[in-house]
Amino acid sequence: MMSHSAADSISDLLTGDVRTKSNRIKSSSRYTKKPPEVMVKISGYCYSSDHTKSHFDYITRNGKLELEDELGETYDDRNIIHQLACDWQELQTHSKRRTRHSTHLVLSMPDGTEPKAVKQAVRQFAKKTFAHNYQYVMALHTDTDSPHVHLTVKNLGFDGKRLHVRKGVPQVWREQFMCELERLGVAAEATPSLKKVNFRNKQVSTLAHENNSSETSIER
Repeated sequence: MMSHSAADSISDLLTGDVRTKSNRIKSSSRYTKKPPEVMVKISGYCYSSDHTKSHFDYITRNGKLELEDELGETYDDRNIIHQLACDWQELQTHSKRRTRHSTHLVLSMPDGTEPKAVKQAVRQFAKKTFAHNYQYVMALHTDTDSPHVHLTVKNLGFDGKRLHVRKGVPQVWREQFMCELERLGVAAEATPSLKKVNFRNKQVSTLAHENNSSETSIER
């Protein structure tokens, strides 16, 4: 015969609000029914070897944080990290305008998300998005409310072509990053900006109005 306590536990499971995602906990002060939004933004670029060294110093906190590359190799020695920056240096060109040697991305999730999960999701995202043709490094930061990863991609690919981030690509990256988080059991959302949503809704509304007007003319 089942005890009252066991029956109550099963009843709670059947009638309670079940949450399967690791970052959707009712006890959290930031708990909401809507999954948290991922963030993927381009934070800047590097134009020289010295600039790259300074950037690597920043994302590793002068060698205090681990730096990981596209092969999964890790670096925690500042001198070796500086050498890596030198290895990324491109041959001087005769172009008058400054050449962007690398692109800097920041990928983050709100407070309450497991930092290791964020880094693993970025690792998988970067591997699928860039590893086939580009070198990159990444470093996890946990010194703010939002755990985030700095991902720096060398713009000159193995095939000699340069990375160009077209309009709309960052939103695609947000959705890909979201998918990697979901695979790890982390609830996430990558909703397009309100401006884009309103624009799409306006297009749909205009199209519907035109269709209705056309049907009315035919009836007459």
